[in-house]
Amino acid sequence: MINYFFIIFLLTVLCTRVFVFLFPISAPTIGKFRVHHWMYGIVGILFGLIIHSVIIYAIGLGLFVDELAYLLMRGKTHEDNYSKISLLGTAVFVIIVFLFKNYLILFFV
Repeated sequence: MINYFFIIFLLTVLCTRVFVFLFPISAPTIGKFRVHHWMYGIVGILFGLIIHSVIIYAIGLGLFVDELAYLLMRGKTHEDNYSKISLLGTAVFVIIVFLFKNYLILFFV
């Protein structure tokens, strides 16, 4: 189950990166509030924990981690999301999830 979790997580990050690169559209806006995929990720993490679904949890974590470096560097543009620092930061967070994957799924074992 641990490898299953990480594969789903990694595929989510990779698919999100490719999709956002190929289709550089602005995030939906509600009023003046812009919705980003890290927000969907938090919802996915919580929902996955509530319904005890490792698949939804892994997808949610992937969506969250994919945008974490961009958030921490206070990125503003699409180019910021694909800067070297953002891509390196995302890679570092993926490695951190890999290293701690045994602990991240304790709730599901």
